[in-house]
Amino acid sequence: MSFSDREKHLIRAAFAWGQITQQEGYTLSDLEIEKSVLFRRLLGGRPPLAFPPPLRHGFPWYDVIEGRSEHLVSASEASPECSIIAPGCKLGDTCILIDGAFWRVVETVREHEEYIVEWGQYPMQWRLKKHWEVNYEMTQQLHSFRKDNPNAEVSFDNYLSQREYREFRIDDDQTVWLCEWQLSRTSLSGWVWVGTILPVPDYQLIPVFDDDHGPVILGEDGNSNGQAWLRIEDATDEYRFVKLLGTYDYQSLITASTIELKTFLQDLQQEESADIEVLDWHQNNATRRFALPAELVPLEDLSLNDMNFDLVPDNAFAY
Repeated sequence: MSFSDREKHLIRAAFAWGQITQQEGYTLSDLEIEKSVLFRRLLGGRPPLAFPPPLRHGFPWYDVIEGRSEHLVSASEASPECSIIAPGCKLGDTCILIDGAFWRVVETVREHEEYIVEWGQYPMQWRLKKHWEVNYEMTQQLHSFRKDNPNAEVSFDNYLSQREYREFRIDDDQTVWLCEWQLSRTSLSGWVWVGTILPVPDYQLIPVFDDDHGPVILGEDGNSNGQAWLRIEDATDEYRFVKLLGTYDYQSLITASTIELKTFLQDLQQEESADIEVLDWHQNNATRRFALPAELVPLEDLSLNDMNFDLVPDNAFAY
């Protein structure tokens, strides 16, 4: 008896899903199968992340790890009271409830207004910031009520004093402002966490070319040619590089045009080798190194003139 490619893919996805759910303590019930975002992800050809992603309203939130977009969320007041049940938190750590899951607060930028948060084991950070928008419909309703009832005494002071429930405010011009929380990643994107984590290179790397954003090309210290790494992403003071094929004269790379550099990236994807190596860089040191299958490294989407890439494969969120 032989199996079709589709059946083999289904068996592999089910096996991987069963291993992960067993490790996380879930049962293989019909209900778990029906609602499993992870299983749908595996069926869609996307591997699991190295660590569990955050939950959002009870479901795995892959987009917040792998993507770059800003998210509108609901958030509680920051508090240390629930740190004992917050993933990755130590007792007494400040945590905050974001769309039904506790995140760790690593910096309070402005009390009740802006925080830097982390999740679980991921070495990534997000900015959680309160944003105010004018609600024109509610403002018009308030103005109409004031006009039709000039003698009515209406006060929102008691409601607005309850900070944990404050979702709107009214300014001196009787304009109604609604509050929303915005969650945006401030560090490198997390698509690399579907790969295999490798030791950092055992040879010393140094920047051989920089631009206004930071290092563009990394090369072997003390050599004029050798292995080369090309920057594909940056965020604040973090940088991400891919390892180019073969060895290079560094001076030639420095003077290469954008078209030539893009060609090097295209060569990576056309190579039949199993994996592409990706390196994260911070404060002149390699921090992490990954090996990823070429199809999971979206190099074709890059624009080397713009360092704010959205490096997410097309099929990342198909399921």
